[in-house]
Amino acid sequence: MARLFFDKPKGIILINGIKCASDHAKVDKNFCMEYFPFDNDYRPVSYACENKIRSSREICFVKHGKDYIVKFCPVKKPVCEDEETYIQHIVDCPDRQSHCLSCRRKEGDKIVVETENEIHFINIPTRVASCNFKSAAIKDGQLLTIFAGLENGKTYVCVLHYLDDYTPLLSLCCDEVSCEEDGLIVCDYLDDTMARKCVRKLCFCQDGFAEISRHFEYACNHVYKDELIPYVFLESLNCRDEDCMRNCLSYSMKDFDHKAFFGEFIEICDCLQYEPFVVTLIYSGEDGFYTRTYKFCVNNGKITKVNLL
Repeated sequence: MARLFFDKPKGIILINGIKCASDHAKVDKNFCMEYFPFDNDYRPVSYACENKIRSSREICFVKHGKDYIVKFCPVKKPVCEDEETYIQHIVDCPDRQSHCLSCRRKEGDKIVVETENEIHFINIPTRVASCNFKSAAIKDGQLLTIFAGLENGKTYVCVLHYLDDYTPLLSLCCDEVSCEEDGLIVCDYLDDTMARKCVRKLCFCQDGFAEISRHFEYACNHVYKDELIPYVFLESLNCRDEDCMRNCLSYSMKDFDHKAFFGEFIEICDCLQYEPFVVTLIYSGEDGFYTRTYKFCVNNGKITKVNLL
């Protein structure tokens, strides 16, 4: 029986599957040693010995009589954009089905949730930087919640119901998210004239999540010149900021049916030559995209009239 003395290991050492002391261990002629670095950038090291101890690329044995000094030299994991699986979590639930979550980057970025019999693929816009995966038992199955921090700075949130298979109940990307007892608070920073922050509360119901409240906070809450009021109004209409939208209309326009007049537009077209009080909107139809152009009359920060050109 030999003694191994470990030279300042920066990780956990297992001998024959059992964690040993961080400074030394006794071994027989045949043994298996595993080393798990604390730094996740390095690969784990596995070493199997049959009768004779020899050094390897990642473990160096220095013989002193019948004993050995062991030096660990783990190698860094390769940085590979096409690495198939780079994050993996297992959720074990007593008396319920266990689930495995994997973040993969092959043929597009994906989060994969699976059991022994079922698999569910979730397409995401970019690579995952961090991920939290939880399960909660409910009367009919399980609720699985995924919070993934993406490399683009956004947060991806997904809630799945699992009984015999996976049913998506919620899937969204946002800037901030927090949990409350009865639901989620979701925040989005809008890149618009008023630098708006949209705050929504989503609550779980039997078939999914419902938006029960929505309000807006403004980083640039000041008086805009008349030429910008059409943009403030249309951006408010597009993100359903009813209070700000109504504040842009004059009293004479209080009965203006804006939904019927403007319809469902995609966004404001900003690629044309600027003309004061004239705004072009982009729409989507059966034959593709098309535009409509509107002329606004604005007086003292209030819209008094709108015409389709």
